[in-house]
Amino acid sequence: MFDYTLIGLFFAINLTIYLTISLPLDFVTYFRKNPKSKRDNTQRLETNPMMMITFFVSGYMWLIFFYVPIDALIGFSIFTYQPLSTSDILNTLIQSLGLVTVFFGTLIASWGRISRGRRAFSWGIPHKLEKEGMYRYIRHPLYASYCFFFLGFLLILQNILIIPLLIGIFGYYELSKYEEAILIDHFGEEYTYYQEKVGRFFPRLGRRKGK
Repeated sequence: MFDYTLIGLFFAINLTIYLTISLPLDFVTYFRKNPKSKRDNTQRLETNPMMMITFFVSGYMWLIFFYVPIDALIGFSIFTYQPLSTSDILNTLIQSLGLVTVFFGTLIASWGRISRGRRAFSWGIPHKLEKEGMYRYIRHPLYASYCFFFLGFLLILQNILIIPLLIGIFGYYELSKYEEAILIDHFGEEYTYYQEKVGRFFPRLGRRKGK
């Protein structure tokens, strides 16, 4: 089993990597939109129950992401490790899988954020369908990364307080379907072709190059 202090350090490193990449890009995107983007910002997603679920679950995830490194130092032990098995070897394997899962979540989130640059659905429907970078392999890098975080946190900490995060996996799947209906309406056949060639949250084997 991994020491909780090391787990806290791992969380801190992954959080720092993602925020270092994401925050500057978010700042530029928000404050330096071109006039055309501002007009299209009226085409935002309508609030629905699934969006609210993912909003609260994601907020809870970020609370854990920030808190675990602090918890590892001050020892409040709210999200501390609660082993599922009496076998140290099995628990270490489960935790190792969780560490790899969170690392891939950080990689996907960071690469996806770089790929979309100033283009983001959250700022309004994009004028160009993003199909480069991480978007060559999966259609929803950010949502995929969150799902990796949800599952990875549970595997690492094996704490009952982490279980609510799993609701977010279903939530982001449903939200991605809702968004894609809007994107199909906006981009038409270009997006349906993109759907056929690129996986939602995971790369498709044998994917041919897009148009």
